[in-house]
Amino acid sequence: MSLELKIEALTAAVVALIERMGSVPPAAFFTPAVPIVAAPAVITVQAAAAPSVAVVSGTPVAMPAPPTFSAPSLLPAVTSATAPFTDGKGVIDYVMASYKALGPQKGAQIQGVLVGLGYANINEVKPEMYGALYAGVEALKG
Repeated sequence: MSLELKIEALTAAVVALIERMGSVPPAAFFTPAVPIVAAPAVITVQAAAAPSVAVVSGTPVAMPAPPTFSAPSLLPAVTSATAPFTDGKGVIDYVMASYKALGPQKGAQIQGVLVGLGYANINEVKPEMYGALYAGVEALKG
């Protein structure tokens, strides 16, 4: 069967479907197949001391405490004493040497380490974060 014949057959099927849909009242498309029997539960929250209480369909239910979230640590905690550099020039020299050792593809991941620490530029890294930067770059090497 050629492509043109398939297109003609599909077009005829779509036209027949549209004609058939036109003969069905629009409400039939939106009528649920299964009737809704139970009324939805009404939920109200009462002000109370911890733990809070909710009333679901007239029955008190103890509510759990709201969750707390903390930012995950992307890099292991390292003190600045473990980094082989102590100033901005040392950081730049180390990162450049690491970039050259890793090559352009893997070296580009150093930017991800900086972003993970909350920095966009190597010059913004604070001395207290030198250890974390060193650990992140060394992890790329491993």
